[in-house]
Amino acid sequence: MNAQTVSTDILMAKGLESEDFLLLLIESAIKFSPLVKKGTAAVEVANASLKINKNAIYSGVAALSSYNYGTNYSAVNNPTGTVPGANSFTTSQTGFYNVGVGVQLSLINILNRKHTIKAGQAQINSALAEQENINLTIKQEVIGRFQALKLAKKILTLSNSNLQSVESSYIMAEKRFAQNQIGIDEQSKVLESYNKAKIEYETSLNTFQTAFMQLEAFVGVNLSTLLQQIK
Repeated sequence: MNAQTVSTDILMAKGLESEDFLLLLIESAIKFSPLVKKGTAAVEVANASLKINKNAIYSGVAALSSYNYGTNYSAVNNPTGTVPGANSFTTSQTGFYNVGVGVQLSLINILNRKHTIKAGQAQINSALAEQENINLTIKQEVIGRFQALKLAKKILTLSNSNLQSVESSYIMAEKRFAQNQIGIDEQSKVLESYNKAKIEYETSLNTFQTAFMQLEAFVGVNLSTLLQQIK
C-alpha cells in the first residue's frame, strides 16, 4: 500500500466523521444538479412572465402622428376692406402636423389585469417552492448516500480485519497439516473459513466502491477534491 493510498484512507476516515465534509457534499450536489438548474430556469421564466403581464396594459398605448397638406383658412383684420373694421378670410396652402397618444384597451383586459398579475405572482411562488423542495430532496439524498458510504466503510474495515485473522490461521493450519499435526478435516474447516472470509471481504469492498462512486457521481465532483478542503 503506497503513501498516497494511506493518505487517502486517512482523509476518508476523517471525512466520514466530519460534518464539514457532509456540508461540502450537499453544497456540491445542489450546485451541479440538473434538477436545480431546471428549477432555477422555472423561477426565471415565472418572473419574466409576470413582467410581461404587468406591461401588457401598455400594448394598447401608442403614439400617433400624421402630416396633411391642404388649404388653411385664417381670419385677418382688414380695415381697408369693403366693411371697415370687419375681418376678412385669407387662404394659403400649408402642411399640418398632428401628434398625440392613442389608447385602445378592451374592458376585459382592464378587469383581468389584477387577476393576471396575481396569477403570475402565484406562479413565481410555486416555482420557488418547487426549487426549495428540490434542494431538500437533494440534501436528503446526499445524507442517505453519505450514511451508506459510512456504513460500507466500517463493514469493509471489519471484514478486512477478519480476513487477516483468518488468513493467519489458515497459514498456520497449512504448516501444521504439512507436519501431520492436524488432520484433513481440521485443515478443510480452516480453508473453508478462509475462503468465506475472502468472499465477505470482496463483497464488502464492492459495496464500498459502489457507494463511493455513486456518491461521487451524485455530487458531481471528485470526492478527494472535497476531502482536501476539510480542515
